[in-house]
Amino acid sequence: AAGDATEAARLVEGMQATLRMLYKAFDKAGIVVLDPVGQAFNPEFHEAMVAQPSAEHPPGSVLAVVQKGFTLNGRLLRAARVVIARDADPAH
Repeated sequence: AAGDATEAARLVEGMQATLRMLYKAFDKAGIVVLDPVGQAFNPEFHEAMVAQPSAEHPPGSVLAVVQKGFTLNGRLLRAARVVIARDADPAH
């Protein structure tokens, strides 16, 4: 009753359009977004927030991104904050 679904859909569409414009401006400025899901953990570009046991992924690989990072002309602006895989607990 607070709002109809079409209004919410238009809001989401507007936010996505704004994000596309932001990424286009990043491209023009030479800023690259770091979204390292599935890659190996690299302490030069990633900040590990938590290590989670995983039997499906190799230890040290990025499971999820908490906050994307950014580089400018190959230099780090902000490290990507990530969840990394570690060996599954043998006791479980």
